[in-house]
Amino acid sequence: MGDSEHRSDQYYKKALPMSVWRQVLATQQQALYERFEQLFPPRKTLRIINIGVNANLSEAHQYFLESRYPYLESVVGCGLESAEHYERFFPTATYCQVQRDAALPFEDGEFDIAFCSAVIEHVGSRGNQRRFLADTLRVAKSAFVTTPNRWYPVELHTLVPFLHYLPTRMYRRLYQTMGFDFFSREENLNLLDESALAKLVPRGRAFKIHTHKFLGLPSNLLLEVHAP
Repeated sequence: MGDSEHRSDQYYKKALPMSVWRQVLATQQQALYERFEQLFPPRKTLRIINIGVNANLSEAHQYFLESRYPYLESVVGCGLESAEHYERFFPTATYCQVQRDAALPFEDGEFDIAFCSAVIEHVGSRGNQRRFLADTLRVAKSAFVTTPNRWYPVELHTLVPFLHYLPTRMYRRLYQTMGFDFFSREENLNLLDESALAKLVPRGRAFKIHTHKFLGLPSNLLLEVHAP
């Protein structure tokens, strides 16, 4: 699910203070949210779980779903941190702290939709990613999962261009020498392309993979899974 070291220290504290990147990120998040609304139109009766929330972020707009969704009383956010800011910003939503690598503490089919943005690339190996998605689809009937596209020219966590096109071991070694030791480790960043993402979906589940483009190229993959 990505841990607090990644979400707080390694990304937000480095990328967001850069004003241009902050604006780009906000624009991309808005576009992705609009696609989510198109695929899953908001309704008061829908139960939504937002998997991978960083509850220590100190500005309300940094919460991708909650700052936009109109029916927060139907939303449960879950993440690895205690809810330092989440409950103050969104008192009508619910927050649940979960354990890394543990099954989600919810009943089968408890939610109508799972929203999971830019999390699956941070849970480790392909096996871990497969188990994470299976557990997501256990607790929710449908899912909207986003992840950066490995073949976008700029790697969106480090903002380094092209190195991630190299064989995995090679670019991880280069990341270490450049000071990106955290992102050089598979357990913290394991990029996906469309083929790899498709192979994670449990057998027998119907799905679609959409792409979101930035500067004319597909920067993000959007996995849409509906109830069987």
